[in-house]
Amino acid sequence: MAISNIEKQQEKLQRLNEKIKQEKKKVDQRLGHEVIKGANLDYGDLDQTTIKELASKIVAYLNGNNFEKSNTIEHNQSDEPTNNFNQQ
Repeated sequence: MAISNIEKQQEKLQRLNEKIKQEKKKVDQRLGHEVIKGANLDYGDLDQTTIKELASKIVAYLNGNNFEKSNTIEHNQSDEPTNNFNQQ
């Protein structure tokens, strides 16, 4: 009987882990979509190298602004998100 309960718990854990994976994938997709949309990027211009460069710039920007602590997005006067990612 105990083995059956353990197996049920393992199945439940596997389902929860799969659900977590799916939710992470959704967040990844939404974040990518919002970045592409917000920066007015053309999908045709996004090769692997460009994607890695943009990701590095975004990471550097967020790390430089302590994004995790503030968890805010700066807006300019027109209430549009600021875009400093393409500036070098």
